[in-house]
Amino acid sequence: MRPDRLMFAAALLLAVLPAAAFQDLDAGQRALLAPLADAWDELDEPTRAGLRANAAHWQRLSPAAQRELTQRVQAWDARPAAERARDRGPFAAWQSLPEAEKAELRALAARVAALPEAERRVLRAAFDALPSDERQEWWLGPRIGADFAGLRPLFAFVPEGERPPLLALLRTLSPQARANLAELARRLPAEKREALRRDLVAAPPQDREALIRDRLGY
Repeated sequence: MRPDRLMFAAALLLAVLPAAAFQDLDAGQRALLAPLADAWDELDEPTRAGLRANAAHWQRLSPAAQRELTQRVQAWDARPAAERARDRGPFAAWQSLPEAEKAELRALAARVAALPEAERRVLRAAFDALPSDERQEWWLGPRIGADFAGLRPLFAFVPEGERPPLLALLRTLSPQARANLAELARRLPAEKREALRRDLVAAPPQDREALIRDRLGY
């Protein structure tokens, strides 16, 4: 069975299997998740699954690791709300990256960590000197971060909920196709960019690059 079919099968199972009732959790998980007991039945299954996974992870930790995690959470909660909001962005962006790009960035981080301190300071200063919107573009990962400045018009006025599938689509395109798409986005008025986004998302993945070339007249 291909991976996409496995995912489809898993989604079907989540849809048809009965959700685990709160009283069906083991005693340790019920104790950890007790504040959510009254609302448990109202949560969707992915949320319940995430909470069960977090509780199971906590149970597997040693007492020392539990104390360390508790201290980290308390230190996070003690920070000003503005700082916490600022730092959630990079973490959420990291979580959304494909595993292959995470591995690529970990390898790059190891290379940077091996540089002399003076060189690391120069790199950090150069990054910090970038405008805020340019720094955020690099949160999108190595494959589309460098190209995103030209693609930004395509995201103008896009609702937040529609951004993830569009970003995922961009990662499937070749660098040349993303360059072509950036050129096309610059040419189009706002209403036609919206139609282009819809058409790209709806098109089969193998047809998207041809669609871009066709709209450009190539």
